Amino acid sequence: MSLLKDLEKRSGSVCELCGSSDDLKVYSLPPSSKETVNDSILTCIVCHEQLEDADKTDANHWRCLNDSMWSEHLPVQVVAYRMLSRLKSEGWP
Repeated sequence: MSLLKDLEKRSGSVCELCGSSDDLKVYSLPPSSKETVNDSILTCIVCHEQLEDADKTDANHWRCLNDSMWSEHLPVQVVAYRMLSRLKSEGWP
């Protein structure tokens, strides 16, 4: 089975951060160059672009982390923590 299919199965075919089902793609957690289920998450294009480019960060979009940070999957927890850390100046994280 492919990584994308494994992540779709794990996530129910929705973004593991915000729950969107549009334009899903694999995001591999840096600094790992591995593309495995344990080093990757399934994201929508909005989350993916903001993870890749901090200048595109829309703090309101990331309010979804209130739910996704409690994921049982470690890579989702790691990305949620990293984004909450990036957003700490917003006052709500």
